[in-house]
Amino acid sequence: MTKRKKYLTCSRKYDLPLFCAAWTAAVNPKLQSKNEDGAEVEGEVGDTSAPVGAGVGHVVFGGGGGDRKTGLQNKLLLAHYDFSSDVLSEAIHTLSTDDDPPYRLAVHPGSNEIVCSISKDCRLVELSAEEEVKLEVSKRVVHPLQDVGEQNCLVFSRDGTRLAMGGVDGRLRVFEWPSLKLVLDKAGAHTEVKDIDFRLDGSMLVTTGDDGPCRVWDLAKESLVTSLPPSKGGTLGFCRFSRDGTKPFLFITMREADRGAISIWNTTTWKKTRSRRLSEDPISAFSISPDGRFLAIGTSEGDIKVVSAYNLAVIQQVRNAHMVFVTSMEFSPNGRALLSVSGDSSARITVIAERSKGQGWGVYLLILLVLLVSYYWLFVRI
Repeated sequence: MTKRKKYLTCSRKYDLPLFCAAWTAAVNPKLQSKNEDGAEVEGEVGDTSAPVGAGVGHVVFGGGGGDRKTGLQNKLLLAHYDFSSDVLSEAIHTLSTDDDPPYRLAVHPGSNEIVCSISKDCRLVELSAEEEVKLEVSKRVVHPLQDVGEQNCLVFSRDGTRLAMGGVDGRLRVFEWPSLKLVLDKAGAHTEVKDIDFRLDGSMLVTTGDDGPCRVWDLAKESLVTSLPPSKGGTLGFCRFSRDGTKPFLFITMREADRGAISIWNTTTWKKTRSRRLSEDPISAFSISPDGRFLAIGTSEGDIKVVSAYNLAVIQQVRNAHMVFVTSMEFSPNGRALLSVSGDSSARITVIAERSKGQGWGVYLLILLVLLVSYYWLFVRI
């Protein structure tokens, strides 16, 4: 009974299939106060919603049913999650995208701007907090993002100075932000771009496609650094550079005979250092925590696994977290929770279980006890 209740609080069904999701920057609505004459005046940003690290975070979802004839609307939804009570809210605001469902979105790390990909172009949306927290179409003109076609992936660099996008047509583009000056433009980078990620310092970009090798790009030289081949009989999926700033690693998901695996590549030598099968089903979503400690995979069967980025050991898993395939997932900015969504219209928050410091000592004490007992039986009793 307890487990069922817990599941219902951190997981919620919405009214449309969900294709994309992300955590937003912390925002607070402005309060209205009265002056000495009794007139309302606009005040400073209020404390009605706490920042992500303190207990409450906002999340944005995108999805829909395509053509309106399906009866399902296409829209972005805004909700909030309370870390202390582990409750994901209903949609507190929605923004229609007309006949085009939002397939992918990227939240700028240092502002309230959100780039959203629909079928023909990308739109710029803002998270507003004038009187209440809501989504609004930006008034800023973004001509370079129009008529670019459907994008499979959108990502900002860690410092927010660049935006990269990869299309279903295989074209790779990188823009400076917010000027939208084109930095890199590679038609045919892949048959179809599958995933993109910036290196921590923003100097390199990694891309994968539905077939062929993973490619690493030098943005300063606008050139290809290396191509990393898939394993024999396998295909590459999603890609993430390490985040801790000390270990030069690149993580790539793989599909091997319909099973999901992750490989680790050294970004100094570009050699594969480790590979591990983690799922009996294909991996349909992938994420890395901001501090680089954890990886997360979502599968085609709706399962979720949190993995150690150090040794690829599974440290947490939720079977049947969603009824069908996981479409998108992302760690919270503080790394304490994992947001995931699915085509079954559900969104879920999985709290990352921290191992207690005493657990490690317990293992060492057990090993010591085994050694002492062995010593006693082998030497003392003899």
